[in-house]
Amino acid sequence: MWGWNNQVGLDLGWKMKNNLYLGLDGGFVFGNQLQDSSIFDGIYNSGGTITGWAGNYADVLFFMRGMSAHIDIGYVWSKLGHNPNSGLWIKLGAGYFMHKIHIESLYDDVPQLEGEYRKGYDRLTMGFSTKQFLGYLYQSDKTFLNFYFGVEFVQGWDKNIRTYNFDLGGPDTELKKDLMISPKFGWLIPIYKRTPKEFYFD
Repeated sequence: MWGWNNQVGLDLGWKMKNNLYLGLDGGFVFGNQLQDSSIFDGIYNSGGTITGWAGNYADVLFFMRGMSAHIDIGYVWSKLGHNPNSGLWIKLGAGYFMHKIHIESLYDDVPQLEGEYRKGYDRLTMGFSTKQFLGYLYQSDKTFLNFYFGVEFVQGWDKNIRTYNFDLGGPDTELKKDLMISPKFGWLIPIYKRTPKEFYFD
């Protein structure tokens, strides 16, 4: 249903001494490349446009809005890094993914897309998802230059949860599979445990 999209989020993780990694991540998904506009065929007029309240062409925009949240487990191969906290980074995750069509008509009132009517077109979809990440983790010895980069794969098994879709004349009960692949980059703020002093003075 969607083409290119973007995600901005936050990861919280703990790298252990044995280089295992446990973490939580979540993000906001957004885009504007709706590839299947047939959902709205029932409200397009003969000229291929949507008519507003005043009887004129209405400027209606369709955006992707969504979110994701996952629990992650991974490992850092520090032999490929310059210190014990850097190296090849592999993560696997499982969690939740949702998305919908966000409908905007900023300058025109469109009765068939106002209020509760929007829910009959927005294709609110949610369900279980998995993900895999392959990249490189870099943590500096002395500076604040700490980051990672790589490629992430996400698979979602989800359903449209709306009880009625206008274009279908009822619910959509089909299990769907969403696939996404994307480059990923992040800036790290490391928090280290305090190293105990060898001698203490009162």
